[in-house]
Amino acid sequence: LSVVESSFCFDNHFDESDLLLSTLNGIEFIGVSGPIQFSENVTDRINGSYYSLKNIQPSVNGLNFVSILEYADPGNWRIPITESVIIWPGNSLTQPVDRAVLRGVSLRVGIIQSVPFTIVQNISDGNGQYTIQYTGYIPELIKLLTDTVGFNATLILAPTNKTYTQIVQLVNTGDFDIIVGDVTVTSQRRESVGFSN
Repeated sequence: LSVVESSFCFDNHFDESDLLLSTLNGIEFIGVSGPIQFSENVTDRINGSYYSLKNIQPSVNGLNFVSILEYADPGNWRIPITESVIIWPGNSLTQPVDRAVLRGVSLRVGIIQSVPFTIVQNISDGNGQYTIQYTGYIPELIKLLTDTVGFNATLILAPTNKTYTQIVQLVNTGDFDIIVGDVTVTSQRRESVGFSN
């Protein structure tokens, strides 16, 4: 491959870019988060997203991060092959009962469109009627939580014209009860809302 250079940086290009793209399209390998594969018409990974929900547990060497649930795309959350116990606050094996109970409570759950965490699609029923469908890591995690904990979730898509900090403020103003998403904890955001650990 050679680069055809120009005095204007955006006019630089590979001499045989088709060969490079063809080579990339034939590559597959296992990455940190799962299989990686390229395609000519796709801008995101083709498949293979992998996430692990971990429980922080004390050990003689400090803290261990023990996998208690796994997510592999396409699919759902599942318990790992080597099942681990959950250590609850206070180093207890028993789930605490002195915490707020959400069973039967209805929550307005804010979600943020962000592939692969939350994917928003308009689905047609064949009669010209469209419904919005949410897929991805976050909607499946919320479904698992509603099934396990027993609360009712109304998913509300956060406005796309707001920053993450502005979206977090929507909890503070009462527009959402909680937000589940790929939100970074910052000192500014911690001043107005609480974050789960």
